[in-house]
Amino acid sequence: MAQRVLIVDDEAPLVSLLAQALSDHRFQVASARDGVDCMNKVATFKPDVVLMDVMMPRLDGVDATRLIRRNRSWSDVIIIALSARSDPASRDQIIQAGADLFVSKPFSIQRLVGQIQRLLVARARPAG
Repeated sequence: MAQRVLIVDDEAPLVSLLAQALSDHRFQVASARDGVDCMNKVATFKPDVVLMDVMMPRLDGVDATRLIRRNRSWSDVIIIALSARSDPASRDQIIQAGADLFVSKPFSIQRLVGQIQRLLVARARPAG
């Protein structure tokens, strides 16, 4: 069964590039344009990984990440924060909200795919 990745970003060209690259690596992909749309998609698409833009209209990535982490049924979802702001305060804020990883834009899509694969393998290993 293909791993599911939800791309949450309001930049359509980036979403298209990521969706194509992830599809090429046999991921099942869906997208959301903001945090509100993200919450609906997490509930229906049930992603293994969420690529979360930090700065979005309506509900930003920090608040959407907090909402995901508050829901026990979504506790194992991997959240990778994507942001054009690479200052330590922005990074700390999204990590404290519950993101597993912070990636600054621009980034290498191939490197991001590798990071997703490593996080999925780590999550699949039994604890202990």
